[in-house]
Amino acid sequence: MTDFLSPMTVTRRDFLIAGSLAALTYGGSARAAEFPERPIRLVIPYPPGGSTDIVGRLVAKQTAEALKGTVVVDNKGGAAGAIGAAEVARTAPDGYTLLASIVTSAVIMPITQGKSLAYDPIGSFEPVAMVCKLPNVLIINKDIPARNFREFAAWARANPERANYGTGGTGSVMHLTGELLKRDGKFNMTHVPYRGAAAAIQDLMGGNLAAVLDNITGVMGMVRAGSVRAIGVSTEARSAALPDVPTFAEQGIPGFANSSWFAVFTRAGTPRDVLARLEKAVLDGCAQPEAIDKLKDLGAIPNPMGARALGEFWQAEFAYWRQAIAAAGIQLN
Repeated sequence: MTDFLSPMTVTRRDFLIAGSLAALTYGGSARAAEFPERPIRLVIPYPPGGSTDIVGRLVAKQTAEALKGTVVVDNKGGAAGAIGAAEVARTAPDGYTLLASIVTSAVIMPITQGKSLAYDPIGSFEPVAMVCKLPNVLIINKDIPARNFREFAAWARANPERANYGTGGTGSVMHLTGELLKRDGKFNMTHVPYRGAAAAIQDLMGGNLAAVLDNITGVMGMVRAGSVRAIGVSTEARSAALPDVPTFAEQGIPGFANSSWFAVFTRAGTPRDVLARLEKAVLDGCAQPEAIDKLKDLGAIPNPMGARALGEFWQAEFAYWRQAIAAAGIQLN
């Protein structure tokens, strides 16, 4: 799987180039020129306050400004993103409903739960644009006597009744990452799913959890404030936002690397010219210097992709996570 670009290598020009390719690919029409004629809804399939919500609200604001229209955020949390995704799958393919997608809802859930979902998790949606990638971070309660991943694994082996970790839901990328860490680190900890990572972090700080896995946007401020302790990041290289936190590969798990990401999808069957207008609006909006700076402030790595490139990346992610799930022997159903 391709690892993160350095934040400094992605510029406003990269977003604008991706947006220009969309316009060249699909062209325009009178219908697209008039779009949107009413507010667009961005469904965020996670509760308010988490990293997907934070990035999603920024993307909604920037897209609205690029369209000179209105984009309304609608949080529909639960079931690791399935509730919100199912709602978008039931909407008309007219471009007026968008879905904030991350690797959990767009890739892992279709692999692990595809046959049990009330909608087609692949055929129901159309890629619009990718905005950014985000490192995943393992944080622990600051009272646990561990300063790094090796020490935490040793503590978990010695305290099996207290060793647990929270995530934003069963079948999420954080859940899968936790199971991979358990396997590779040769220790056990009980998974505790929540309806969003924000609630899990509150329980972590309250002493009800030993650890939480979330992406960097959701935990960076608390790590810097000393409210929680970060002991590992999931990417091949350290994050520029938390440069003192080592990778898991540095801590005895060679080759361990994955990431979260944020992309926008819409209903499959959306007219191509409307899709192109949405694609360009997302990319142009997020190309603004203040948007790029905000993404970097959130610990995200801007990573613009148009619809076609996102579609290819989406397929590659399916291959990566299928292999990871099979290699780990993980059952998440």
